[in-house]
Amino acid sequence: MGTAMWMSMAIVGGTTLMLACVGLPFLIVARNGQRLLATGIAAQAVVESMADTGMTVNGQPVVSFVLAVRTDDGQAYRVTHRQSLPRIPMGVVAPGVTVPVKVDRQRRERVRIDWASWRPAPNRA
Repeated sequence: MGTAMWMSMAIVGGTTLMLACVGLPFLIVARNGQRLLATGIAAQAVVESMADTGMTVNGQPVVSFVLAVRTDDGQAYRVTHRQSLPRIPMGVVAPGVTVPVKVDRQRRERVRIDWASWRPAPNRA
Protein backbone atom coordinates (compact mmCIF):
# COMPACT_ATOMS: atom_id res chain seq x y z
CA MET A 1 0.00 0.00 0.00
CA GLY A 2 1.13 3.46 -0.79
CA THR A 3 1.53 6.47 1.42
CA ALA A 4 -1.70 8.01 0.10
CA MET A 5 -3.69 4.95 1.16
CA TRP A 6 -2.22 5.00 4.68
CA MET A 7 -2.88 8.73 4.94
CA SER A 8 -6.51 8.24 3.86
CA MET A 9 -7.00 5.45 6.40
CA ALA A 10 -5.45 7.62 9.14
CA ILE A 11 -7.77 10.52 8.31
CA VAL A 12 -10.88 8.32 8.23
CA GLY A 13 -9.86 6.56 11.45
CA GLY A 14 -9.09 9.83 13.23
CA THR A 15 -12.37 11.39 12.11
CA THR A 16 -14.33 8.34 13.26
CA LEU A 17 -12.58 8.40 16.64
CA MET A 18 -13.31 12.12 17.13
CA LEU A 19 -16.98 11.68 16.21
CA ALA A 20 -17.28 8.77 18.62
CA CYS A 21 -15.67 10.76 21.46
CA VAL A 22 -17.97 13.72 20.89
CA GLY A 23 -21.22 11.91 20.06
CA LEU A 24 -21.06 8.94 22.42
CA PRO A 25 -21.59 10.95 25.65
CA PHE A 26 -24.70 12.60 24.15
CA LEU A 27 -26.10 9.20 23.17
CA ILE A 28 -25.46 7.80 26.65
CA VAL A 29 -27.15 10.78 28.35
CA ALA A 30 -30.16 10.54 26.02
CA ARG A 31 -30.50 6.79 26.60
CA ASN A 32 -30.22 7.19 30.38
CA GLY A 33 -32.85 9.94 30.27
CA GLN A 34 -35.27 7.73 28.35
CA ARG A 35 -34.66 4.86 30.78
CA LEU A 36 -35.32 7.16 33.75
CA LEU A 37 -38.60 8.36 32.20
CA ALA A 38 -39.68 4.74 31.75
CA THR A 39 -38.64 3.34 35.14
CA GLY A 40 -38.35 6.30 37.52
CA ILE A 41 -40.59 7.17 40.44
CA ALA A 42 -43.22 9.78 39.56
CA ALA A 43 -42.94 12.98 41.59
CA GLN A 44 -43.61 16.71 41.38
CA ALA A 45 -41.06 19.51 41.37
CA VAL A 46 -41.36 23.26 41.65
CA VAL A 47 -39.01 25.22 39.41
CA GLU A 48 -37.07 27.50 41.76
CA SER A 49 -34.83 28.98 39.08
CA MET A 50 -33.73 28.35 35.53
CA ALA A 51 -30.88 29.60 33.35
CA ASP A 52 -29.91 29.13 29.73
CA THR A 53 -26.68 27.12 29.39
CA GLY A 54 -25.98 28.45 25.88
CA MET A 55 -26.19 24.92 24.45
CA THR A 56 -28.85 23.48 22.15
CA VAL A 57 -29.80 19.88 21.37
CA ASN A 58 -31.87 19.29 18.24
CA GLY A 59 -32.70 22.99 18.12
CA GLN A 60 -33.96 23.04 21.73
CA PRO A 61 -32.16 25.10 24.39
CA VAL A 62 -30.54 23.22 27.26
CA VAL A 63 -31.58 24.83 30.53
CA SER A 64 -30.14 24.50 34.02
CA PHE A 65 -33.00 24.09 36.49
CA VAL A 66 -32.99 24.28 40.27
CA LEU A 67 -35.92 22.09 41.32
CA ALA A 68 -37.61 21.55 44.67
CA VAL A 69 -38.63 17.89 44.35
CA ARG A 70 -41.36 16.29 46.47
CA THR A 71 -41.94 12.54 46.20
CA ASP A 72 -45.15 10.72 47.14
CA ASP A 73 -43.46 9.31 50.26
CA GLY A 74 -43.02 12.86 51.60
CA GLN A 75 -39.34 13.37 50.86
CA ALA A 76 -38.52 16.91 49.80
CA TYR A 77 -35.15 18.03 48.51
CA ARG A 78 -33.49 20.39 46.02
CA VAL A 79 -31.60 19.34 42.88
CA THR A 80 -29.82 21.14 40.08
CA HIS A 81 -30.68 19.54 36.77
CA ARG A 82 -29.87 20.25 33.11
CA GLN A 83 -32.30 19.26 30.38
CA SER A 84 -33.50 20.50 27.03
CA LEU A 85 -36.64 22.65 27.05
CA PRO A 86 -39.11 21.80 24.26
CA ARG A 87 -40.58 24.66 22.25
CA ILE A 88 -44.18 24.18 23.44
CA PRO A 89 -43.67 24.95 27.16
CA MET A 90 -40.79 27.38 26.50
CA GLY A 91 -42.80 30.54 27.18
CA VAL A 92 -44.83 29.04 30.03
CA VAL A 93 -42.24 27.35 32.24
CA ALA A 94 -40.87 29.85 34.76
CA PRO A 95 -39.87 29.88 38.42
CA GLY A 96 -42.82 28.86 40.59
CA VAL A 97 -44.28 26.43 38.02
CA THR A 98 -44.81 22.80 39.09
CA VAL A 99 -43.58 20.14 36.64
CA PRO A 100 -43.84 16.34 36.73
CA VAL A 101 -40.52 14.55 37.16
CA LYS A 102 -39.26 11.01 37.31
CA VAL A 103 -36.75 10.22 40.07
CA ASP A 104 -34.07 7.53 39.93
CA ARG A 105 -34.85 4.81 42.50
CA GLN A 106 -31.22 4.41 43.64
CA ARG A 107 -29.95 7.97 43.23
CA ARG A 108 -32.68 10.45 44.18
CA GLU A 109 -30.60 13.40 42.94
CA ARG A 110 -31.01 12.10 39.37
CA VAL A 111 -34.28 13.45 37.96
CA ARG A 112 -35.80 13.98 34.54
CA ILE A 113 -38.62 16.41 33.76
CA ASP A 114 -41.46 14.47 32.12
CA TRP A 115 -42.48 16.97 29.42
CA ALA A 116 -44.90 14.43 27.89
CA SER A 117 -46.97 14.44 31.11
CA TRP A 118 -46.73 18.17 31.81
CA ARG A 119 -49.85 20.31 31.52
CA PRO A 120 -49.77 24.03 32.28
CA ALA A 121 -51.93 25.22 35.13
CA PRO A 122 -55.00 27.11 33.87
CA ASN A 123 -55.05 30.87 34.27
CA ARG A 124 -57.36 32.01 37.02
CA ALA A 125 -58.99 35.37 36.60
